[in-house]
Amino acid sequence: MKDERRLFTQQTDELLAVLNRQRHDWLNHVQVLLGYLHLNRTEQGEAHLKRIAEMAMQESMIARLNSSLLSVFFLTFNALNKEMLLDVEVCNQVDLTKVALDEQRLFQLVSEILCTVNDHVEVGGYEPPSMQLSLTEDVHGVHFRFDLAGQLRATGLEELEKLIRKSEQSTVEVTEWIHTEEEWILELRIPFE
Repeated sequence: MKDERRLFTQQTDELLAVLNRQRHDWLNHVQVLLGYLHLNRTEQGEAHLKRIAEMAMQESMIARLNSSLLSVFFLTFNALNKEMLLDVEVCNQVDLTKVALDEQRLFQLVSEILCTVNDHVEVGGYEPPSMQLSLTEDVHGVHFRFDLAGQLRATGLEELEKLIRKSEQSTVEVTEWIHTEEEWILELRIPFE
């Protein structure tokens, strides 16, 4: 019973962190819009509203990936992690139920990559590190492209190499992998069943 209460308290704390982050972000948008209105800058206000609509559309596409585990992970990552900013872009309609990996294994692979990068990214620079993750579906499967703006420590590179090599033993195909001091890009293709 004690462990159940601890788990419930932890989940409640995480949910509150996510809700607080979302409320904070939306209040920032409202303040920016109010500023444009007060300054009578309607063109900038309209442009900002369009950016907000685009962000909402991306969140909707993330929620419709047909993988509740990954959708929740992507939508809550920034609220629960402070080292790296994650930007997820779903480039077209993606249905993760059609890929050869089951939901749990797909979640484990993608979340391990992102969490390993988050745990081993260099922090403290002028710009905070960020990861652009793009998902695209084509006739061959779903492509996951990870593009890191930041540097990884050597320990992170080693862990990621092991993780990538292990994933290649399944149906996952590495279509691009650049890992230098200046950039870290990884593209995986997960074929359809």
